[in-house]
Amino acid sequence: MAEKDGSWSIVQAVVSIAKSRNIVTTAEGVETEEQLELLRALGCTEMQGHLFSRPKPATEILPLPLLLP
Repeated sequence: MAEKDGSWSIVQAVVSIAKSRNIVTTAEGVETEEQLELLRALGCTEMQGHLFSRPKPATEILPLPLLLP
């Protein structure tokens, strides 16, 4: 993925700090497979975004399948 604004360097730094402190990281706004794979490679532990599901009312969340790595 081409880095245009330095944001992936920030993501990498935050994930690295969290991993060293055993803190769960959640990436929000994951929209592409490329983003998913990069976040996995960086060690991000949780992700959410349109790639997984569009926003839903709370009443529709429980029936969703749990996606595990």
